[in-house]
Amino acid sequence: MNEDIKNVVVDALNEVFAELKDNAVDFVENTVFPYVDAAIDDFEAAQTAEAEKSESGWVKIRAKLINTGIDLVWTVTKKVVTKILEKAADDETAPAV
Repeated sequence: MNEDIKNVVVDALNEVFAELKDNAVDFVENTVFPYVDAAIDDFEAAQTAEAEKSESGWVKIRAKLINTGIDLVWTVTKKVVTKILEKAADDETAPAV
């Protein structure tokens, strides 16, 4: 019984991964990136709200530095991930996901 369930799960995951491989760039750009963007926006809003309540100049500067750093890293990460997925989609020797 357990072996049957395992085989069904493996088959289902293989189908999902095959579909993802074919549509990885669209999936990541249209599904994953927006969720991460929203999470970053929420985090930055919380940082900014905390900084606005504080009278400390350092807290205000720290919030701006953290938000700028996050934006920079996330922008570069999105571009790198997109390029990797595009390259993998074009590359016939790309490993199966």
